[in-house]
Amino acid sequence: MWRWFGRFDSRTSLRSKLLAAFALLVLVPSIAIGFFSYRKSSSIIQEQTSRAYLEALRQTSINLSYRMTEVENISYIVYTNDNLQQMLRRAHASELTTGQVMDDYKDIKEILHNLETSRNIFRIRLLVPSTALYTTENISLFGLSDGEFDDYRRELGEAKNMMAWKYLGPTSYLDAGTKSIISLQRLMKDFNNVTTSLGVIAIDVEERTFTDVLENMNLALPYKAMLIKDQSVIASYAHEPERLGIDKAPLSDILRLGGGTEREARTIRYDGTTYLYLVQRLDNVDWKIVALIPTVNIADQSDMLGVYILLLSAGLIAFATALAFLLSGRITRRLSVLADKMKGIEHGHFGETVKIQGRDEISLLQRRFNKMSGQIEHLIGEVYRVTQHKQQEEMKVLEGRINSHFLYNTLDSVKWMALKSSAPDIARVVTDLSKFFRIGLNRGKDKIPFEKEIEHVRAYVDIQNVRFGGALRTAFSFDPGLPHIEIIKLILQPIVENAIIHGINKAGGRDGLILLRGRLVGDEIVLLIADNGAGMDRETAAGVLDGTVGGYGISNVHRRLQLYYGPECGVSIRSKPGSGTVVRLKLKTAPVDPLRNGVRSAT
Repeated sequence: MWRWFGRFDSRTSLRSKLLAAFALLVLVPSIAIGFFSYRKSSSIIQEQTSRAYLEALRQTSINLSYRMTEVENISYIVYTNDNLQQMLRRAHASELTTGQVMDDYKDIKEILHNLETSRNIFRIRLLVPSTALYTTENISLFGLSDGEFDDYRRELGEAKNMMAWKYLGPTSYLDAGTKSIISLQRLMKDFNNVTTSLGVIAIDVEERTFTDVLENMNLALPYKAMLIKDQSVIASYAHEPERLGIDKAPLSDILRLGGGTEREARTIRYDGTTYLYLVQRLDNVDWKIVALIPTVNIADQSDMLGVYILLLSAGLIAFATALAFLLSGRITRRLSVLADKMKGIEHGHFGETVKIQGRDEISLLQRRFNKMSGQIEHLIGEVYRVTQHKQQEEMKVLEGRINSHFLYNTLDSVKWMALKSSAPDIARVVTDLSKFFRIGLNRGKDKIPFEKEIEHVRAYVDIQNVRFGGALRTAFSFDPGLPHIEIIKLILQPIVENAIIHGINKAGGRDGLILLRGRLVGDEIVLLIADNGAGMDRETAAGVLDGTVGGYGISNVHRRLQLYYGPECGVSIRSKPGSGTVVRLKLKTAPVDPLRNGVRSAT
C-alpha cells in the first residue's frame, strides 16, 4: 500500500493530491464536536462564576470607597474647623507670642486627637509652612520649608477638591515605630483669603485597613486580590497562596496580560497556568482592584463530564492529526525542499540544487530551478569578478595620483626649506614626510584605522606649517567610538590640502584655522572639515567636486567613497566667498558589496 501511495504521489497532479487531503480533513469537524462541547460547558460555568465574583469585587470596592469617603469627610471637618483656621492664620502671619504658641499647640492637638478615634484612621498630621515652635513636635505637627510647601501646593492644587490619596509605604513615627501607610493629603486654604494656603492635612491609614477589606471578600476558591494604582500595588492579600502559583509573579507581567481599567473579567495564562482575571475600578479614586483565581478550581464542577468528552475527542483528534500530518508531509515535502532552496538563493547561497523525483509538475519545477540556479551562479560570479577587478584597478590609479601629486608639493617645500632654513627644520619635515608616506602606503592595504588617518592629516599639516611659518592651526573633535573604526585611506588629507592651498593661502594674511569633526550615527560616519579661507561660489564648488576646477583631489575622494560605500555616500561642499568652506564626507562603518547591494535592490 505504501508503494502504491509512493507511485500515486509521484505521478498524480498536485490538484488531485490536495483534493484527496481535503476529503480526509472533512472528518475533523465532526470529531471536534466533543471538544467544543466541553469547551462550551466550561465556558458557561466560568461565565457564571465570573459574574458572581465580579459582584463580590464590586461589593469590595464599595466597602473600600466607603472607608475612603469616611476619611475624606474627616479631612473636611479638619479643613473647616474655624479655631484651626484662626490658629494657622496666626502662625502664617508670625504673630504668635510664647503663650499663644503653647495654647495653640494644645488646642490643635486636641482637635486632631478627637478625630483620630475613627477605626480607619491611624494618625492625623498637620504640615504647617511656618516657624511656629509647635511645628517641631514631629508627631502630629510638622514644619515645612518653603520649597517643600510649594511642592505640596502645586501638586494638591491641581488635584480634585485639592486632595489626593498617596501610598507612602513604610513610614516611621516617633511614638509608634514603622507602619505601612496610605495617606490622604489635603491642601488647607485660608477661608478669609482663598489665594493663601495655610497648610496640608495628612490623614494616615494603615495598609492593613485596606488588606482586611480584600481578605473579607469571602471567595470560596483560592485567590489573590490586589489594590493597584497605575503600576504599583497599594495593598494585596492571597488566600491559600500555596495553591495559586502566581503569588510572587511580577505585577507588570500580570497587568500586561490582563489589562483592563473598568469592570471586567477575562482569562490569562501565566507560567503554564490559566487564571480568571477580574478588575473593578473604585469610584472616588483612580485605583482598581485586581483579583486572580486559577481556572482549574473553577472548572472542577465539569471535570467528570469533561474527562469522558476529552478522552473521546483526544483519541479522534490524535488519529486525524496523525493522518493529516502524514498526508500533508508526503504531498508537500518536495515543495518544501524546493522552497528552502529558493530561500537559500534569496540569502546569497547561489548554486543550490534539488534532487529531481517523479514525473509530475513538481519534478518539472525542480528541473527548471536547477537550471536557473546554475545560470545565476555563473552570471553573478562573472559579474562579481569583473566588478571587483575594476574597483581595485580604479582605486590603485586614484591613490597613485593623489600620492604623486602630494609628493611634488612636499619636495617643493623641502627645496624651499633647504634654501631658507637650517638643517633641524629640514630633519623635522623629512620626519613628518616619512610618517606621511608610511601611513599613506599602509603596506598596500586599502583600509586604515580612523586614528591613523588623523595622524596622517597631522603629519601633512606639520609639513605645511613650516612653509606657512606656523600660521596654520587645527582643532579636532570626534565621537569616542570613531578612532578604532577602519575606513578607506587617504580621504581626509586631500580635503585639508585643498583647504590650505586654495582656501587659506588665498585669504591674504589671515591666520589659517582648520576644524575637523567626526560623528558616528548608527552605521554611518559623518566628517566635517571647515576652514576660514577665501571660500568660493557655488559654481566653483561644483567644479571642485567634479574635478574640473582646482585639481582632482576632492573629486577623487568623492568617487572613492561612492565606490566603497555606495552611491548615497560621498562628498558635499558648502562655501561662500570670503566666509570659508565646509566639506562634508559621508561614509559607512563597513564597505558595501556592490554585487549584494545590486541583488537586493533588484528584488
